[in-house]
Amino acid sequence: MPKKVDHAARREEIVQAALRLCARDGLAGVTIGQVAQEAGVSKGLVQHYFAGKADLLRASAQILRAEIERHVREAVRDARGPADTLRCVLIAIVELGVTAVVPLLAGHAFVSMAVADPEIRALYRAGGDAVNREIAALVAASGAAPDVDAGAEAHALLGLARGLADGVLLGELGVDDAAAIVDHHLRRILPEVATGSGTPSSRRVSE
Repeated sequence: MPKKVDHAARREEIVQAALRLCARDGLAGVTIGQVAQEAGVSKGLVQHYFAGKADLLRASAQILRAEIERHVREAVRDARGPADTLRCVLIAIVELGVTAVVPLLAGHAFVSMAVADPEIRALYRAGGDAVNREIAALVAASGAAPDVDAGAEAHALLGLARGLADGVLLGELGVDDAAAIVDHHLRRILPEVATGSGTPSSRRVSE
């Protein structure tokens, strides 16, 4: 009896191989042959699932976004209230520098492709817009000062967390140091709110 093949699992194995190459060598390192070698399969099998490099990279970008979203969802699972959820989201992004190095590096590699590829750019914009809306809603629900622009703060906080993730990745600072910087900014816009810990940093926003 022929062995049943899990096509979805095989397809994701190939995509994960492509992401590892993106993280290690950039987009230039991703060819059908190199992906096949990295995944331990034949070029023909890669071509069976993907029409070409562009198709493979688009699928990789979708998986990449899903992986990062999963990291964030896991981080907020035990959050207590909107302020704690906000902090957990930001720290989860910071922690990508140690917990999800391949997705973080691959994401940087895909930025250049997003500039030229409308489909990838739309995917990135949709993901970024959704995160900004969620953070803005959390800022508004966390008891921010009346003069705080939740939308503007959402963009600033997300940019801060992304930059700190790169700093953690490069070893410029540790997660606890980055978390202290996040807390410093949260205290500025949420002066009367203390968020829970639940991350490598045990600091609280009101300390």
